[in-house]
Amino acid sequence: MKNKWSLLLASIIAYAIYLITMVKLPGYLDQLFGFWPEIFGYRFSQQFKDTTLLYFCFGHMAVFGAAVPLCIAKKFKLKPHRKVPSDILWTSIAALIGAFLFYAHYQGFLPNMLNPDPDPAYMTKAFIYIFPFSLGLCVYSCFLLPRSIMFMLDQNVFSPVLEALIAAGTMFLSWRIYTIAPHILSEKIFWTGMAIAAAGALSRSFYLSLIACFATLYGASMVNPVFHKIAWQPMLPGFLAAFAAFCLYLHSRDTRTFPPVPLK
Repeated sequence: MKNKWSLLLASIIAYAIYLITMVKLPGYLDQLFGFWPEIFGYRFSQQFKDTTLLYFCFGHMAVFGAAVPLCIAKKFKLKPHRKVPSDILWTSIAALIGAFLFYAHYQGFLPNMLNPDPDPAYMTKAFIYIFPFSLGLCVYSCFLLPRSIMFMLDQNVFSPVLEALIAAGTMFLSWRIYTIAPHILSEKIFWTGMAIAAAGALSRSFYLSLIACFATLYGASMVNPVFHKIAWQPMLPGFLAAFAAFCLYLHSRDTRTFPPVPLK
């Protein structure tokens, strides 16, 4: 019971900090250290002139959106995927696909998907921002907080319902906080995000929810080209840090045993 309460408390505190840093941290760090690119010269200051975006991508998305919650998941040995009954799993997968297709049609990027006209530079910049952003949304709403509830309720009959409600509610809250002062993505996909979070929580698969959330946001960025006038340099450190945290967590879940190297 002690570990269950510790997991729940750590998850709630981490999520609260995640929401606070979404709004407060970038501006606060920019006031304190926003002048540092000028020290390295004009060209460097031009490339990293958007220091608020740099602090948002690295401080908020990478540290508090990826490294901290994944460290908690590793400490409490949470697996990114848990087996659920096949009817729940396939229903969840259908809901994830349905939510994605509905939003794709509603937003208008479904025709673009069927008849793509790719811009590799733009697509790369969008990927650098949206992957860690989707990771932060899903690691809390679809993984850490629902899994904490699952263990608290000992996986009883009411656990899946409460997990889905917690997932949808926290996803909605995250988007509400983000749109107070949106850094890039100003769209409000509350209902789609809530459906993805609830379905991801029911499937108890962090992978499925992350894929669905990323695909939705990435597709939307192809229709609303918000990344064309934004430099990629301030976003890169946050992407690399978040991706490294994600890979380290996945590596820690590798339970394979390798034979020892024979000594010569």
